[in-house]
Amino acid sequence: MSEYEVAFDDGNWHAATLGHFVGLLIDDAGQDPAVVFRVVHDGEPNENGEFVRTFLVDLLPNGYVLSAIGQLDCDVEKTLLALLKAGLVR
Repeated sequence: MSEYEVAFDDGNWHAATLGHFVGLLIDDAGQDPAVVFRVVHDGEPNENGEFVRTFLVDLLPNGYVLSAIGQLDCDVEKTLLALLKAGLVR
């Protein structure tokens, strides 16, 4: 590991730009083509109406997507639904 690489699976909190975080998800898209998520908490807004939103997110590897969304009985976004129907995501 170079001096610029970080092990994000170390159990610690990591701060990054939203773009960097999304890039991590996109870089892993071949392994994990889908996510399930939910909002678990909205913090108290400050005087400007800004607040912290806490999400719970699970990355789903191909082959587990159908079973995971079936167990969670969740809404499925239209693009993911089309990928599932076409058999490109399982």
